[in-house]
Amino acid sequence: MSKNRMFLIIQALLCVLIAAVLSVLTVWTFIEGSAWQAAGHPSDWIYTREKAGQALLVVLPFICASAVMTMIGAVKGIKDEEAEKPVQDAELARNLICARVAEPSEEMAKERALQKKLQIAGWVGFAVCMIPILLYVTNGAHFSQTDPEGLDRSLIALVRFAAPWAIAGLACLTASTVLQGKSMQRESEAAQSRVKTEKEAGIVKDPEAVKADGRIYNTAPETAKRRVLMRRILMAAAILFIVMGIFNGSMKDVLVKAIRICTECVGLG
Repeated sequence: MSKNRMFLIIQALLCVLIAAVLSVLTVWTFIEGSAWQAAGHPSDWIYTREKAGQALLVVLPFICASAVMTMIGAVKGIKDEEAEKPVQDAELARNLICARVAEPSEEMAKERALQKKLQIAGWVGFAVCMIPILLYVTNGAHFSQTDPEGLDRSLIALVRFAAPWAIAGLACLTASTVLQGKSMQRESEAAQSRVKTEKEAGIVKDPEAVKADGRIYNTAPETAKRRVLMRRILMAAAILFIVMGIFNGSMKDVLVKAIRICTECVGLG
């Protein structure tokens, strides 16, 4: 591994560390502030300049280190040499090579079927992981306390319950995507071997047929019509809900909330 590559990896890890530490400090400040309000100081503000300054002091060394590394990288001209290279798309590469095959082989058919199964399995796993979260959110007993302290505890409990399930669901999708990519690579290799075999046998697919079979070249008319219809339905629904919001007074409520956020939370005005 080159020195430039190691430099970029360290800089990326610093950025991730800064984001993680800031997130933890934000949650910790909120929990401490909520406990302080519950202890008999309901009017005290959770996020103050003093608390923000104390939190920033913890992460300040990492920010300074990242800034120094950024300046060093700019002076020395260190950059990722692969950043400007096009991203390799396994599905795109597979479609290109498979479009040149006159008759798909048995191995190609197996890999294509495996990809569909992996895609379905990934989304099913994600949906199964979302069911406990949905049941938790729809259970009113978990949010029965309406006082500030009770709401804080309810939100913290929700995060603690939902986080593992959400991570598990994303892990299912990630594993499914990774396995699909490997299967597409194997299918591409099988397609390349098939094309070579067909060329040796004198079987050459017509270029126009290759163009028609490649999904990247054109879209089926039925698919294009469905996309246009879906866009029109979504546009009509958006306009309908906007009009309904204007007539039932929701527009005014949103405007008032936006004004309060700017003047009270952000501190403008």
